Amino acid sequence: MSPLTTDLVPPRPSVNARFPGPMRILTATIDDLLGLFPEVSFRHHLMPLKTLARRVVVVNEPELVRQVYITSAANYEAKSQHFQQALVPLVGDSMFVNHGEIWSSRRAVMARQLHPSRMGDFHHLFVEGAEALAAGWQGRVDVAPSLGAATALAVMRALFGDGARMADAQRLVTSFTAFEGAVMGVDLAYLFGLPPRFSGFQFRSARRHARDVRRICSDAMAIAEPGGILGALRAAQKADGAALLDETQLISEVAMMLLAGSETSANALSWALYLVARHPPTLARLREEHANVLGGRAPTGEELNKLPFTRAVLQETMRLYPPVPYLSRQAAGPDRIRHIAVQEGDTVLALPWLLHRHERLWDAPHAFRPDRFMPDAARKLPRFGYIPFSLGPRVCTGAAFAMAEMVVMLSVLLQRLDFSAEGCPAPVPRAKLSLRPRHGVMLKVTPHGVAC
Repeated sequence: MSPLTTDLVPPRPSVNARFPGPMRILTATIDDLLGLFPEVSFRHHLMPLKTLARRVVVVNEPELVRQVYITSAANYEAKSQHFQQALVPLVGDSMFVNHGEIWSSRRAVMARQLHPSRMGDFHHLFVEGAEALAAGWQGRVDVAPSLGAATALAVMRALFGDGARMADAQRLVTSFTAFEGAVMGVDLAYLFGLPPRFSGFQFRSARRHARDVRRICSDAMAIAEPGGILGALRAAQKADGAALLDETQLISEVAMMLLAGSETSANALSWALYLVARHPPTLARLREEHANVLGGRAPTGEELNKLPFTRAVLQETMRLYPPVPYLSRQAAGPDRIRHIAVQEGDTVLALPWLLHRHERLWDAPHAFRPDRFMPDAARKLPRFGYIPFSLGPRVCTGAAFAMAEMVVMLSVLLQRLDFSAEGCPAPVPRAKLSLRPRHGVMLKVTPHGVAC
């Protein structure tokens, strides 16, 4: 198959001409982190930003990313305080916001359950979810919420067994979407330098939606089948034989897994379908690959490695629209990042949104070019310059689960359905806790081979 020769430059938010002042930094981070960064940000390597009382340092070069997240990971182990405060109402003290011994003991259990060697146990969940979507989509469809429910159901069934219900998955997605819309993504008290007792403020609506999510998790746990990932978490023990997690902590870890495991995949798949609908050369190559390998059926687990272009499309999608748009850490002690002296308590960020589009790392950085990730070309990609699943000790334990799920779903959906973006509004990315399309992804959907 020959490389693609025509570029698609998909939508992104308009940007300011210069960096904002301290007050604009505060207001922008509350609503949409992408509004902070002017065009020059895609060329800078290191960016110190100042709020009224705190400093934020953005590392935007592979070597600096490696320094913070790998070489000096012990100093930057903790998530930033304002990120923790945004998520604590939802995921409690889960390993996503924790660090140290609590984090490492829980991560060890989770890593065993989500090891790549176990993906065969979950494969049928991905196929069933994709087939259900393909059977239900027709006409003008906002694909984002349906993909959210399908990916949430796959995670729920991995956790609780095949009896997990689509109605609960839909409730979960609705409640989390409402939470993310209401939550303050920054801790204003922290950024203003106020004492810790003032930290953690969230609007009443955000707290209510967080309680809804946790209630859905608790209800699903109560009727879970024996075994599954939940069974392994319940059986995990500390060195003294005591249970590793009490019931409240279990709810926190389940909420974390459901949201991290479904929200990111659903967003990436939504963007991928939009990009494919907009770019006929990519669609043609996908159809050719699927016809040659699959012949109209869903892939088996062993066939996923035989779909390199399908994987490349998803990887390029996550380059342009990284599901987790920023990785925030809080310095435990002083450090030096190039010429900048980092102090204890400073926030250090890597933003895949900027790093993945850096003009000195990528040719045509804002263009959709899946060939970058084909096996021969991928070896030349900038190491530590592509981090859709984070990196270092805190790299996502569910990366293999997410990639397998997305490859299966994209290959099934494109064999069953045709997608068109004609006459549909272009989606616009918004970064709050995740990077999602602000008003969804509306597409025209018809059975494959039937004219629109």
